[in-house]
Amino acid sequence: MSDYLEKIKEMVSKAGPFRIAAVIISGVLLLLLSCGNVFSKPDTGGESEMVPESAGPPANELTDYKEQMETQVKEILERVEGVGAVDVMITLKSSREKVTLKDNSAGGERSEEKSVLIEDEDHNTEPYIVQEVEPEIEGILVVCGGGADPGIQREIIAGISALFPVESHKIKVMKSKEAKK
Repeated sequence: MSDYLEKIKEMVSKAGPFRIAAVIISGVLLLLLSCGNVFSKPDTGGESEMVPESAGPPANELTDYKEQMETQVKEILERVEGVGAVDVMITLKSSREKVTLKDNSAGGERSEEKSVLIEDEDHNTEPYIVQEVEPEIEGILVVCGGGADPGIQREIIAGISALFPVESHKIKVMKSKEAKK
């Protein structure tokens, strides 16, 4: 044991106090940097780097999406024989969801999951989006001239079921009052 102490004393005397201090300071800085990004600017939003997985789009985006789907269904159903004039109403169960890339880091007994952020040229950060999930459709109502005919109802329900992941009991086909009796 005394041999080791003698060797350490000899190395300290050869290196000098300035080099020893530089090595200690470098070690402390490396330790701090490995524990986390100490020198980054704090996030002014009051939250950490965790970003909600779904940030709902403005209401007009949802309305535009809903109207676009209604228009497409209406246009295709009006081309089907026996259906007649069509009105379509779609209700949405959820909004558009953005799925972010997550970085898992385990340290000791705890593990953290943070969203991976990207930075633009103006130093603004935003989560890295890996997938956008369209709003989920809750139900569909179709009002048409041929809505009283059970065969037409089955065809409309089958067609809508093929287009959207909506259960058949959430698709309602009705006869319009403008249709000839």
